[in-house]
Amino acid sequence: MADYRYRVITPEGRNKSGTIPASDRDGAIELLKAGGNTVISIAEADRLNRRIDLSFLKPGVPPSEMGVFCRQFVTLSSAGVSIVRTLTMLEEQAENPALKDALHDVRITVEKGGSLSEGMHRQSKVFSPMFASLVGAGEEAGRLEVSFERMAIHFEKSDKLRGIVKKAMVYPAILAVVCVAVIIIMLTKIVPMYASMFEQMGTEMPAITRALVAFSSFFTRFWWVLAALILFIVLGYRSYATSPKGRVRIDRIRLKLPILGKLNQKTACAQFCRNLSTLLGAGMPIIRALAVTSDTLGNEIYKQSLKKAEEEVTRGSRLADPMEESALFPPMICNMIRVGEESGSIDTMLEKAADYYEQEVSDATESAAAALEPIIIIVMALIVIGIIAAVFSPMISLYTNIDAL
Repeated sequence: MADYRYRVITPEGRNKSGTIPASDRDGAIELLKAGGNTVISIAEADRLNRRIDLSFLKPGVPPSEMGVFCRQFVTLSSAGVSIVRTLTMLEEQAENPALKDALHDVRITVEKGGSLSEGMHRQSKVFSPMFASLVGAGEEAGRLEVSFERMAIHFEKSDKLRGIVKKAMVYPAILAVVCVAVIIIMLTKIVPMYASMFEQMGTEMPAITRALVAFSSFFTRFWWVLAALILFIVLGYRSYATSPKGRVRIDRIRLKLPILGKLNQKTACAQFCRNLSTLLGAGMPIIRALAVTSDTLGNEIYKQSLKKAEEEVTRGSRLADPMEESALFPPMICNMIRVGEESGSIDTMLEKAADYYEQEVSDATESAAAALEPIIIIVMALIVIGIIAAVFSPMISLYTNIDAL
């Protein structure tokens, strides 16, 4: 298998270039022509002409745009427009490059006889596994519009919650940046200036001042060492956080943090309720819905707990029982699920629980932001006061000696 660099003209008359994996050159041409493209040039990619993958620098598709896409799909589909024509129209009017390219590839998959969910699974960077699975369930049940309607609500709720979180965290983030900037300016500008003055005066500096001057000199000359150390710590943390044991330990710590622990718990519960209610409301069987929901959760502890619940439900147990045994989910969620199982309306009860806990997340975020603000200010004040004390201690000692004379 090799990568081939190509240039084609799409069925819509647009120039397109990129790389495509294939067993040989003829296979690459066949794949490109299968999508209705006219091949202009194709050659095996080498180190000079291989396209560098910078996808990690490209912004994804925000929930707000995905919500609009789902609403537009429902509108066109309800009007009797075919899926291929709907995808073509949405691709033409899409402004986000990632969404446009994904819709193009999905449309080609559908034109070649594949299902809509199959094409979405291939574009997992834009269409989440939950989205693709929900569309697949809608295709099987003949309720595709319901699936897109449910996902539109899901994206709109996610966008609203994310906006609240961002708004609440703006001020603490600004305070943190200002704190770091003030410390850097004092270490690189103010402290060296006073240190030079003390040396010229021949004043003996206290231990705290000598320590501060030494650190300021080291920071000014070898700041790149500190930057490399911070980068090493960040990369090491990311590497550990992506390992199986690391994810479990870090997510367990996140649930026990003094201020953010409760927020993380409520966020996981809100995400669980919203995702599972969306899947069940679109007609997906509960066992399959639990499997998809567990993969969408960001916290590994909740993910493992939900996988165990899936196994228990497969054996014939009710969902509320293993969730209650895990001690991760509040009694309110367990009780609402139990009532939903008895009345046959789990999706409705979960949707109500999702609304409640999303509001809880909003309130907890604002409370956490309000608690972080004075903490950042106090830490900044202590550091600045320490630097000022170290700078002015020799001056106070000098003035005292002069008065004594």
